[in-house]
Amino acid sequence: MRFLTPFLLAGFVLLSGCTSADITPLGPGEKANRDSILVFLDRVGQEAMTSAFGNLESFSYRRYLRTEQYDGDDFLLAFTEHIIETSGPASDRRSSVTQADSGGAFDFGFFNQFVSENVDDPDPVDLVPWLLEENPSYLSPRNLDKYTFRATRDTLMWDRSARIIEVRARPELADGENIRKVRYYVDRISNQLVAMYLERIDLGLLFREESTFYMHVQPVEEGVYVPYNTRFQTAITTPFKGSYRIRTVSTYTDRRRLASAAPDSIQ
Repeated sequence: MRFLTPFLLAGFVLLSGCTSADITPLGPGEKANRDSILVFLDRVGQEAMTSAFGNLESFSYRRYLRTEQYDGDDFLLAFTEHIIETSGPASDRRSSVTQADSGGAFDFGFFNQFVSENVDDPDPVDLVPWLLEENPSYLSPRNLDKYTFRATRDTLMWDRSARIIEVRARPELADGENIRKVRYYVDRISNQLVAMYLERIDLGLLFREESTFYMHVQPVEEGVYVPYNTRFQTAITTPFKGSYRIRTVSTYTDRRRLASAAPDSIQ
């Protein structure tokens, strides 16, 4: 499935925000804590995330894919569920659906023109471009005071401890900012970003879209990461059709290196 594109109507985005006079300066302790987190984030390696889907081409794998649509009352309207086996070199990739189930009928309404006609499209979608923008607004110097930055408790990602950094929009200051919440999961040993979560809101003249993105990678060899789980969800509210929500989840398992893929060919 190709996702509902959050940015196609960007020309209609409603802009609002606060002037610099509205922003309360941070205290010395808060600023020092934020600055230390910014230094840490600047040093985090992103190669594990950015190379994961490219590395997947050197493996055969099984992918579980489920797409669901809910109405405004959170009632399940439709779903598709597939298990897809993918193998073969990049030049001759082969995918076959080994199990499938479905129910209901998808109705994308006004946004049908922005959605793939085939919601069962087996091609995996790399979420990195949505998660790792080149210059994210929440790290822009002019926007730093609109967000809070904090380190939370560590968590286990596989058998490794990961540090969690959370960035949240400050309700009183960041009303005009699309990105509302971000979580970085950073492997403490390799200092690589191994998972990321992001929430954003897009406001247009005719709709409101609230989307979440999540991607989690897994080490399969020394320094080599591949996707493990991706999740995308969008909730659309329009004055004509009310609201509905679409969610897609993919999990990648049973990865086996292709005989033709030498280790030094991995990206």
